[in-house]
Amino acid sequence: MATMRHFIAALILGLVCSSGSVQAGAKIKGSVRYQFGPGNKTVTFGADRIENESATSSTGTLMVQLWALDAPYKGGVMRGKVVASSKLDPLHPGNGYPKVSKTLSASMPGTKKAYYICLTVAEYRSSGYVTSDYRNFTSTAVLGPLPLFTMVGPWKWQTDIQAGTINMSVGKISHNRTANTGTIKLSAWATSSPYRGGSLQGYQLGFVTKEALKKGYSYPSIQTTTKYTAPPSGHYYVSIILSEYSGDGYKVVAWLTGSERHAFK
Repeated sequence: MATMRHFIAALILGLVCSSGSVQAGAKIKGSVRYQFGPGNKTVTFGADRIENESATSSTGTLMVQLWALDAPYKGGVMRGKVVASSKLDPLHPGNGYPKVSKTLSASMPGTKKAYYICLTVAEYRSSGYVTSDYRNFTSTAVLGPLPLFTMVGPWKWQTDIQAGTINMSVGKISHNRTANTGTIKLSAWATSSPYRGGSLQGYQLGFVTKEALKKGYSYPSIQTTTKYTAPPSGHYYVSIILSEYSGDGYKVVAWLTGSERHAFK
């Protein structure tokens, strides 16, 4: 599925290619790491150690951040998207935090593309947070807005010619909207090529509508039977399509597509 491919592409544990100290203060020691969770909804990131190298002064409050950037960071003003951030209490002289690791919700960039990833540690001073150390990762990660809807298997469809019905089943439908969804429609389509998004060109075999989902709610283990409309005789790929109603009609928001053609008579 497309979502899984995107997840695999973004599931990166990069080696460090560059590092640098921007201001005196807390420093990153040892190796650093990050890893996105399923669907890029969460990210785990951290370092072997964050240490105050000063023998006389305590740091201010610390902020550890994971950034998505258009180019590797080389110092100066940070220009990019903060994927996740975590505060740490100030460090006394010579002290450090060992095995820093945080798992947090990930905030994705608004444009889907490959980004350079950078881990920074900043210290709060009178003028605000000032970056004191950073590490760039060698590999880029393909990141972008999270899909508003997710539809996952196991899924299947089956027609009953005598009864004139089609059965559709889906493992789960969920959403990330911050409010209620529109009314949603679940339909089965027969197409001449595997559906991968965009305009639907084919034959709708059957559909059902379901009530809007509230924020944080989902439809698990969907089993539904509805009227079947046969396509013209031929061989087709079959997809389960999820659409949401907006002011100008239903729009496709997720799909599950089979890899084999089926004969229809």
